Amino acid sequence: MIKNIVFDIGMVLVDFRKREYCKELGFDDYTTERIVKGIVERPMWNELDMGTISEQDILDDYIIREPDMRAQARLFMKDLTEIVHSFPDSRGWLSDLKAKGYSIYLLTNYPKDMFELHKNTQFDFMDLVSGYVVSSHINITKPDKRIYEYLLQKYELRAEECVFLDDLEANTAAAASLGFQTITVTDRQAAKQKLYKILEQNQQSEDTL
Repeated sequence: MIKNIVFDIGMVLVDFRKREYCKELGFDDYTTERIVKGIVERPMWNELDMGTISEQDILDDYIIREPDMRAQARLFMKDLTEIVHSFPDSRGWLSDLKAKGYSIYLLTNYPKDMFELHKNTQFDFMDLVSGYVVSSHINITKPDKRIYEYLLQKYELRAEECVFLDDLEANTAAAASLGFQTITVTDRQAAKQKLYKILEQNQQSEDTL
């Protein structure tokens, strides 16, 4: 019986709008690509998700590597409030699931300071969430199986009673290996339809018992 829906955050519930944010800062296409590829898309960002380095470390490293972009990098990292926006339908989606009796949990790779910032400014659905596990809080990132096990233990959940949604196949594969039902989100509307189909089939199975 499915009782819990576990959501990744980035590109599932919120739009990680790194390029749009750069354009809003006034960067041209060339500058935008240098900033995005040199900061957000470098492996070092994974260390930020893991909580082992700080945003200042990211900035310092970039300036050393690309000193001609010092001013642009400092502007980019100065206030990351607008780098994410909740998708317009996220709150309604979670609200509907909660109204149907499902508990909502979050399992996300997210930098510590950014999570606190966005939780208070951009995530319009936190009051619907029963609990969450953030990678930088425990120094473990998906797809390491320990982060899924941590979620299960912390909230006394059973994997077979959970559906997990994430935009990366490696992350859903790790969850599936532990017994979660999973949906890899490449198209949000298709993912939403698939989730409701899983829940409907689950309910039908329960009704026949």
